[in-house]
Amino acid sequence: MEKEETKLVLFLKSIGISGRYKGFYYLKEAVFLVLQDEHCLCKVQENIYRPIAERNHVSLSSVARAIRTVCLTASTNETQLRKFLPNYSFHGTLYPKELIELAADYVRYH
Repeated sequence: MEKEETKLVLFLKSIGISGRYKGFYYLKEAVFLVLQDEHCLCKVQENIYRPIAERNHVSLSSVARAIRTVCLTASTNETQLRKFLPNYSFHGTLYPKELIELAADYVRYH
């Protein structure tokens, strides 16, 4: 797990998402939930946001908002994203589900 976490942190920081964002920590938790069970992506609010919110004693909407914020940050770093994910077709904005899945796939396959 430590190797996976290191890989994930390097990926996130490389695309402009750092520890100064709450969403950085929530996104890390979300990615590890998906690594445990990829079907979590079918119901993001119920299977990802809710457990994170409960663990961190915040509202579900706070988790969703924090992850949306880091998605916007990552979207502005398209050049870096292309370096890490050359085969991905970018369309301007990264959505939370998309970024969670991309980060999980990066950790899983690289």
